[in-house]
Amino acid sequence: MNATPIHAVAAVGDAADPATWSGIPYHFLAAAATAGWATRPWRLEWPAHRWGRRWWNLGQVLCGRGAGGYQYSGAFLDRAEAAIPPPLWHGRVLTFNQHFPRTARVWRRGGVPVHYLDATFASFCASDGFAARLPRGVQAEARRIERDNLQASAQVVTMAHWAADAVAAECGVPRDRVTTIMPGANLVLPPGHAFPVVPGWPGRDRPLVLGFVGKDWRRKGLPFLLAVRAELERQGVRAEVRGAGFAPGELGRTRGVASAGFIDKVRQPQAFLDFLTGCDVGCLFSRREPLGLSTLEFLRAGVPVAGFAVEGLRDTLPADAGFSFAPGTTATEVAEELRAGFADAGAVAARRACARAWSAQVTWERCLAEWGELLATGAIRSPCRLRPKLLSA
Repeated sequence: MNATPIHAVAAVGDAADPATWSGIPYHFLAAAATAGWATRPWRLEWPAHRWGRRWWNLGQVLCGRGAGGYQYSGAFLDRAEAAIPPPLWHGRVLTFNQHFPRTARVWRRGGVPVHYLDATFASFCASDGFAARLPRGVQAEARRIERDNLQASAQVVTMAHWAADAVAAECGVPRDRVTTIMPGANLVLPPGHAFPVVPGWPGRDRPLVLGFVGKDWRRKGLPFLLAVRAELERQGVRAEVRGAGFAPGELGRTRGVASAGFIDKVRQPQAFLDFLTGCDVGCLFSRREPLGLSTLEFLRAGVPVAGFAVEGLRDTLPADAGFSFAPGTTATEVAEELRAGFADAGAVAARRACARAWSAQVTWERCLAEWGELLATGAIRSPCRLRPKLLSA
């Protein structure tokens, strides 16, 4: 196997910065260093593009095309690609972005482009998409660039199965050319870590703690989770929602809600781990979700998970270590299943044991091992699948 399967990692931003793209490139690079790979980060400094973006948006508005979408424009891509030193284009260049760098440029400069994606651009621009609300002209051009990039990529890998299907359907990449490799959790356990003994019977001896992680608390289903908590109490189960990453003032005064505020995962790893292990079940009730990083983090901490089986999120909800619900399930129905699931102490212990067993699998070290095998042999013999019967590989 090549000692360094991936020679460089690119993202829109500094790939070595924990703040870039939820820390995913940072953790990939850290695992690569641990594996002995000589993988280097591409570093884009956003302040250098501040005025370029302003002038580009002004031009768009004056031409009647509307503002927004600078990072998908030729102006941005030309400038960003010019900022990367020539040596960093050589070897395999893995990018976490559909548009940067352009695949043709990587090939032209002596590199081999590979993509690792959580979703397609079209998913972001759907009427109920994750975030993007862009002018139609920008969307059309960005989709064209995405199609060109992925069709010419040496390797397209997605983080979940639904995205692999979307890449084939929306970008014209043959499905047999798209592989899925589950990423790792952005959580590093300390050396010699032992899973803590969890005291009491949740919901009886003490409140059942429903964990939540995320700054985008509305999209990630916190209001729904609060309704579930209220239903649990109505059904006679003591429950509490404990959250990290969100700080909406009005929720701080809500009964049964405890906020740990923002926890820096890189600078405060033990505080984040303590928060996760203090929960009985990690919850993510998004109606749309490209993956579900928080569910992977809970599993890495040995905590069972619960959420809606939608898009990439359903790949992170193992049947033996959590609760998976159809998107139309009501808060009352979710509460009923959670109440039943925590009614038997033996079942609670078994579910927790399964989550701890999955902990060793949801790591970036395992993810990079699969990448190395794929690039060396063209296939992965035993890829990590939390829900093997849900979707085919």
